[in-house]
Amino acid sequence: MNQFYQAAEHHLHTALPPGLQRIHGNFFQFILSQTALSPQIDILDIGSGMGHFLQHFKAAGFTSLLGTEPSPAAAQLARETYGLEIQTATVNTFNSNKTFDLITLCGVLEHIADLRQSIAKVAALLRDGGYLFIAVPDTAAFGKAPPTEAFLEFALEHINFFSTNSLDNLLRHGGFTRTAIESQHNDFYDNHYLLALYRKTPEAKTGPLLDTEASASIMAYADLSRKKLQPLAERIVRLVETQEPVIIWGAGALTSRLLCDTRLGEANIRSIVDRNRNLQGKTLNGVCISAPESINGLPGATIFIASTTYAAEIKASLKDQFFWTGDIITLTNEPL
Repeated sequence: MNQFYQAAEHHLHTALPPGLQRIHGNFFQFILSQTALSPQIDILDIGSGMGHFLQHFKAAGFTSLLGTEPSPAAAQLARETYGLEIQTATVNTFNSNKTFDLITLCGVLEHIADLRQSIAKVAALLRDGGYLFIAVPDTAAFGKAPPTEAFLEFALEHINFFSTNSLDNLLRHGGFTRTAIESQHNDFYDNHYLLALYRKTPEAKTGPLLDTEASASIMAYADLSRKKLQPLAERIVRLVETQEPVIIWGAGALTSRLLCDTRLGEANIRSIVDRNRNLQGKTLNGVCISAPESINGLPGATIFIASTTYAAEIKASLKDQFFWTGDIITLTNEPL
């Protein structure tokens, strides 16, 4: 896991999509709405990435800001883009001579292998009465509606899933009391996040509360995802049968899942393209990842757009930039 995050090239982006900007802005506004924070307080953001979330505090006039990020490349981008102080470290390798008034874990807990050890470390870094902000996918909302993309919530690096009760159980055991929580929908991924604020308190720990939501929600989500995937899986079978040349646009987690969970790997894949320059030149399933411009060398191939989040943007590029006239397959199989 540590090696994965230290070399997380697929997450590097200096130009943040507007949808992700809104998500980070909503997280920031939630914190402000629940607290009365002085601009001089000491803030630690764990898992800062490229600094897109922490920069909201800087823009609002907060002056004592520190971030940690396991990827050296992401930490360097944060320093260059926003002028933030970001140390290359994980939650468990980070050390500080001081404690903090606010610690933020924005999309972090779902990635951590040893939760209790990490929460104990966070508690040691937080002053008594200090605030801890957490944002994680809301497991209780997983199975309530058909997903836009099958199994999107099962990102390869997401190894923990939380509902309100399970998050409370973890934090109470670590010496925290919840002050606010809400489930917030975001339109970028078309999912829900739990936004929660806790305070470090000396109150005695209470026993865990039974989580009656998460298991049923995860199972319902898996069923909905299978139904969502079925028409696409059938279309992929036809690609295998015809052995027509195929270009896959997108080298992310979705493509990896489809190569494992469908017969896509048996298709006549001539190229995989991705705009992320950090991925270009690497291989996926034995196929080299190339820049989008390489599709010009494969006229007549069928392009398979392996993305929902960026499908409209890719569609526009194919029409306006590449003047593509070959067949195009989308995840929804809708005509372009």
